[in-house]
Amino acid sequence: MTLLCRVAENLFWLSRYIERAVSIARVIDVTAHLELDAGDAGTPAVDFWIPLLGPTLANVAPDAPLPRPEDVRYFLAFDADNSNSLVSCVRNARNAARGVRESLSSEMWEQLNTTYLRLAEPKRLAELEDDLHAFSRQTRDSLLLVQGLAEITLAHDEVWQFLSLGMYLERADGLSRSLERESHLLTNDSTTEFGNDAVRWLAVLRSAGSSEAYSRYYSLRVQPVRVLEFLLLNPAFPQTLNFSVTAAWRALEAIAQENTMRSGPPLRALVRTRAALEHASIDEVLEQGLKEFLLRIRTNIADASDQIARAYFRYATEATQQHAVARAAQIMAAHQQ
Repeated sequence: MTLLCRVAENLFWLSRYIERAVSIARVIDVTAHLELDAGDAGTPAVDFWIPLLGPTLANVAPDAPLPRPEDVRYFLAFDADNSNSLVSCVRNARNAARGVRESLSSEMWEQLNTTYLRLAEPKRLAELEDDLHAFSRQTRDSLLLVQGLAEITLAHDEVWQFLSLGMYLERADGLSRSLERESHLLTNDSTTEFGNDAVRWLAVLRSAGSSEAYSRYYSLRVQPVRVLEFLLLNPAFPQTLNFSVTAAWRALEAIAQENTMRSGPPLRALVRTRAALEHASIDEVLEQGLKEFLLRIRTNIADASDQIARAYFRYATEATQQHAVARAAQIMAAHQQ
């Protein structure tokens, strides 16, 4: 089966938006826990929330007061002007799903639609502050259920492969950004079990849904280098960078088998990323520079996404244009004879 370009693109972005929304819900919940866990050290609450604004913080006027924690939470969860807010991601996922309704199971559509309608209720804004943990976890679990339903209610054909490709590429990109935000902690000396840095690295593990897996794998207290080694290079756990890139590569390889003329550049872009992770060791990563390594991975992921778009989402349009040009040339040649 070869999907229409429009269908493939909607499936790809549907999955990316759901994965992005899951990540946002986790970050809100984990940051609230971090605020409680590290609050005894006297760190202001706003210090935990402000970094989550990322590049948006650069748009705040130098003489303007810093946003309050509740302002940051609103921005992350409900701000319609923020294209990466929780409600924006779920709305975009629902719109994409509506365009490929016939390719999804009824259970998937109903769950996604229910999640969106629940978020759109006016009372949800009050619930965000009244019970932050319940709000975040309910939203996260509702979205994870959509992903789980895709796993068990869809045939593992090209539709499922595009969903899987989008999910794992988004997971890899999001994890690399999260690790880059915390990379400065490696330069600090406070890495004891109850030190502030250890608490933050535990939060990084939790934001990736990986804290229990880490403890089972290492049976050690939280150590920044071990956290990085696990989240970057572990090949067996689905929330790590190595696993995500490999899973995305496998999905793309399966898609390429259905589209042999469009298999080259996208696969090559992911192969470079996969090789960089498979053959790396954590000491080599740190010697190169963690930020530089993560930037290179993220650049490769962006390149792969662009190549995927060119090969699978715009191919029909380009082929149609080429056919039209060729046909016009034939007509002109016939008139000249």
